[in-house]
Amino acid sequence: MDSTRASEREALRIPDLTNGQDPVSYKTIQQEGLLATLARLTTGYRPDPDRELQEKTYYDYPALKAPVWSWEIIWYFFMGGLAGGCYVLATIASLFGSKEDRIVVRVGYYASLLALLPCPPLLIKDLGRPEKFLNMLRVFKFKSPMSMGVWGLLSFSLFSGITAAIQAARDGILGNWWGARLLARFPQKLLAVPGSLFAVFLGGYTGVLLASTSIAVWSRSRMLGALFISSAFSTSTALISFILRIIGAPVKTLHKLERIEWMNMLIEMIALLAYLRTSGRAAKALVGTAPPSKAHLLARHVWWWISAALVSTNLPANPKAESLDPAQKTWRHWHVRFDPGANWRLLPAPHRRQSRTCIQYGCAHYTMERQALVKASRHKAKHDKER
Repeated sequence: MDSTRASEREALRIPDLTNGQDPVSYKTIQQEGLLATLARLTTGYRPDPDRELQEKTYYDYPALKAPVWSWEIIWYFFMGGLAGGCYVLATIASLFGSKEDRIVVRVGYYASLLALLPCPPLLIKDLGRPEKFLNMLRVFKFKSPMSMGVWGLLSFSLFSGITAAIQAARDGILGNWWGARLLARFPQKLLAVPGSLFAVFLGGYTGVLLASTSIAVWSRSRMLGALFISSAFSTSTALISFILRIIGAPVKTLHKLERIEWMNMLIEMIALLAYLRTSGRAAKALVGTAPPSKAHLLARHVWWWISAALVSTNLPANPKAESLDPAQKTWRHWHVRFDPGANWRLLPAPHRRQSRTCIQYGCAHYTMERQALVKASRHKAKHDKER
């Protein structure tokens, strides 16, 4: 019986980490290393090869056909979440903000529309033919996340376009003709409330769409939608803060955004841990380890933890400890911000932690979402080719 299990373990390439002992009693840290220990703590999964061989699951088998999603879908996820988050933040500032916070409303609605514009072309390019996108509008399926997503994108585009047009008319961008004056009188807040519902939907439906597939790393947990929504809000808050620091926003407004930024990042980290914890064994494709011979897989796992650390280390220890006074608005020096993937950007940075920018968050979120797409479809495919 032991020889049969050993042969099966060798066929599946499952390493025998127990050395014939109880899998719960062996020293995990010494045998697995730091990455495996982090994976076990976050997912709650402890390797048990003997039990896994008896389970009738497909977690350790590659997908029959890897997803054909490429960079278009990855950028659609990122830009769609950014558009929805900016819209919601602008609506909150419009309903509950002071007069000084009106700048958040303007920047939020404009940024939402600009981030939304590439989304339909990205979807159409991914489909290959424009008529496929039109065919999806012929039928509305309530139980289909893809159909709901297309109609949600279309509905949010309508609200985002009208709201941004009203804001542009009020700011005088559209001129002083009768159409602009009529548009400026439209009830922007009344339209922004239902538009925010579609914005939240756009930011989270992509996670629900992934969770409805047969890929275990996506479908095992129900927290993927919440993770995408929290990621969209935190990235959008960082983007608006970054823009306001450039154009020179009031100090009180920046301080409010920093508090919102801190809460969003905290919620995102909680959602990420909840997603990993509820995924359990299926999350090995994200945070698991690889044998020394699989250096490419090990490098991906290391980069995933680095991306998560980029998000968590930007959380201030106490959001109320640092106050924004007029003296701190003066830029003390210029230096190059070596942000991941964006070291080309020369940014003004004050002396304190306030200098973090949306580029750090955006690259970190984009990296984690990209890793979730790529690793889930290719993590075990290489083993299938070697057999």
